[in-house]
Amino acid sequence: MENKKILNAALIGGGMFGSDVVLRSIEDIERCGIAPYLGRIGLDERARALGDVSLKLVAIGTRTAETAETLCADYSEKIPGATPAPFHGETPWVDIFEKHDVDILYVATPDHLHHAPTLHALEQGAHVMVEKPLTLHLEQADELISLAREKGLVVGVDMHKRYDPCHRFIFEELAGQLGKLLYARAVLEEPLEVSTEIFRWAEDSNPFSYVGIHWLDLFAHYLEVEPVSVHAVGQKALLANWNSEGGDRRIDTFDAMQVSVDYRDGLRVYYVNSWINPKEFEGAVNQEMELAGTRGKVEFDQQDRGLRATITGVGSRTYNPHFSADIARPGSDPPAYAGYGKDSIVAITQAAIVVSLGISTAAELENTYPTASSSRSSIAVIEAAADVAERNHAYLESGRGSPVTARITETGYEINDPLA
Repeated sequence: MENKKILNAALIGGGMFGSDVVLRSIEDIERCGIAPYLGRIGLDERARALGDVSLKLVAIGTRTAETAETLCADYSEKIPGATPAPFHGETPWVDIFEKHDVDILYVATPDHLHHAPTLHALEQGAHVMVEKPLTLHLEQADELISLAREKGLVVGVDMHKRYDPCHRFIFEELAGQLGKLLYARAVLEEPLEVSTEIFRWAEDSNPFSYVGIHWLDLFAHYLEVEPVSVHAVGQKALLANWNSEGGDRRIDTFDAMQVSVDYRDGLRVYYVNSWINPKEFEGAVNQEMELAGTRGKVEFDQQDRGLRATITGVGSRTYNPHFSADIARPGSDPPAYAGYGKDSIVAITQAAIVVSLGISTAAELENTYPTASSSRSSIAVIEAAADVAERNHAYLESGRGSPVTARITETGYEINDPLA
């Protein structure tokens, strides 16, 4: 045991994903090492080399002291000998790096607050796993990508849709049989509680940036298509008037967005996203995809996975245990955490470990995990879409249509506004 390689980790963010998905994944890796989880993501050949590596969570940083202390106490109860220290405040990552030697920082802060902790970690020489999207602005993304390359560090983005078995099958097995791809439609709609209760920062983002980034990443990663132009519109009917709907504040963001992206090879994808699905909807989220080419088409609906239950007092619901599931361990140990929601976190963690041990370099591992650089084109699209949608919304409100588009360039985007 004394020869075991130990890497220190810290987590920033204690919200829905930070306290559940990310922390549960870290917990399993600290308990069992990284090796048991590599087979699911095609990296089982690294299992022997990484079999004696362990991860130690040394700190959890959140905005409030209560959240950090609760998460640390709960974690210590689950993992024998674990003693993560709680940190809180507006910039808890600064204090964490002053007091701990951190090898990997996990960032699960709100969308608009990813840049600062990631930048600080890179400056301190640590690898980073950050929740999607990497940032909301391409300039910030480029800064992080450049610094990571300069220092030879791993920056991975939690793009877990890449690991969904249905999506992998669509893009790896079926898309290539469709001939020349012509158009696609990708829908991902989140429940109303996300924008009104779970996330108090919804007005600092929008539904396309929050969940549309997943679909953008799937097309960019699997099809290697290059976006060239963007048209976007959005609606502000519910959240912007939330006081009159029984809430406690107005939320200045889009209820829903519809974004058309044209790619250099002629493919057009229509992205539809919202975060106002009523709680009565049968699934946790609504996901749909349609992909058409000259030789056929593929259609996929989340609810068609086939797991449906009707229970008194609950109603009819569909479930997706592919994303996450508790797997019972013998005895009284907490259950293992499995699913594609964990897979990208494992992939990024293994990359950070491999580079830390000098087995390989970050540059050589580009295709083994969702890198920051692979998110670059998607960041350009979500930034452009937010700008275009706001401009078109103003024009639509004044009865002038939605004439604004954006051209994606190497450095960002250029607005085309014929009414300006």
